[in-house]
Amino acid sequence: MMSKLLVEVYVPAISKAYDVLIPCSGKIYDLLPLISSVVTKLSDGHFVSQSPVLCNGDTGNIYNNNMTIEDMRLKNGSRVMLV
Repeated sequence: MMSKLLVEVYVPAISKAYDVLIPCSGKIYDLLPLISSVVTKLSDGHFVSQSPVLCNGDTGNIYNNNMTIEDMRLKNGSRVMLV
């Protein structure tokens, strides 16, 4: 199994999407600060969130922070939303 996945992170607040490498293991609450930080840097500070939420990019369903990456069934190319 690969140790990282390439996912598309769409940020509705700034209408932009970014490709982000994420670790294949861990829980969402560990992943959120990493994704949020990467998106803040890539957007030149246009996206800043104190309490980001991760959603399924196709359905809009909010992921529970206790879910693991495996629970989310993400694979390379999966789309998620950061709100």
